[in-house]
Amino acid sequence: MKGLFIGRFQPFHNGHLAIVKQMVDECDDIIIGVGSAQDELKPDDPLSGGERITMIERTLDSEGITNFEIHPIPDINCYPAWPHYVRGILPHFDRVYANSGVVKRLFDSIRVEVVEVEPMNREVWRGTEIRRRMLEGGEWKGLVPEAVAEYLEDINMKERIKPVYACQGTTEKEVAHLLTKKRLTISTAESCTGGLIAHRLTDIPGSSAYFMSGMVTYSDQAKIDLLGVKPKTLEEYGAVSQEVAKEMAEGVKDKIDTDIGISTTGIAGPGGGSAEKPVGTVYIAISTDDGTSTKKFKFSGDRWQVKKQTSEFALESILELLD
Repeated sequence: MKGLFIGRFQPFHNGHLAIVKQMVDECDDIIIGVGSAQDELKPDDPLSGGERITMIERTLDSEGITNFEIHPIPDINCYPAWPHYVRGILPHFDRVYANSGVVKRLFDSIRVEVVEVEPMNREVWRGTEIRRRMLEGGEWKGLVPEAVAEYLEDINMKERIKPVYACQGTTEKEVAHLLTKKRLTISTAESCTGGLIAHRLTDIPGSSAYFMSGMVTYSDQAKIDLLGVKPKTLEEYGAVSQEVAKEMAEGVKDKIDTDIGISTTGIAGPGGGSAEKPVGTVYIAISTDDGTSTKKFKFSGDRWQVKKQTSEFALESILELLD
């Protein structure tokens, strides 16, 4: 007898473990399906499919459970086809364990046995509650297996679930107003934002009065050739660093000959991060005749959300300077 248990596991908690232990008693082999496997690096989906597989493997290994296999199940966003899709991409299974009425109904429709699992402490043992407690500094470790708690601390999940700041949509108008009023010019040197700041600054009618030029210097060589960033600086500190952001802002200001030069360099994800510089790490630098200031940020969300937040905080930093 082979049983299937599907969940999002954001994260894997004690309720999930209780279901797996029930399956161990009733099945010869267990398949665990990681649902929405394509979702990651969002406040509500902070763990990637691979991370969830690793988290579950470590937990079951620590519990001495060996008769299991884990498979990712990306979404297809079509309920009627979903049970057929699951059956098509997974090894053979005889029954499905579920406490969801939707899952029960869908697998009933294709004549697969469904074992209804009693919901245990569902108000507490759920991903949203665990993430809420983690974000607010509450007690959450008792809601997950010890191996999960250790893993989530190792990857610093608390940083991932911080709220994503939205673009206001009016910040560029305020910047445009003050630049025009003060008769100041600006140029941009962007890496991780890919020209988004320049786009927002030029989305305002009459922007030619203050916006002179924008450079998207994505590669190290482009930073060297177009902005004058020193190869030694890149080698010693890396492209995502305070030092490189500073030289980028100063370089674009000097080459374009504007009153203000602003730069961004960071890791938008989903890959490329490290323990020292995780995904979402961004440096923003602003250079004027009075000197250069640099700020470090750690943003949450997916690649597009990191880019949008970076552009928003860059414009807000310009506002602070102009005020």
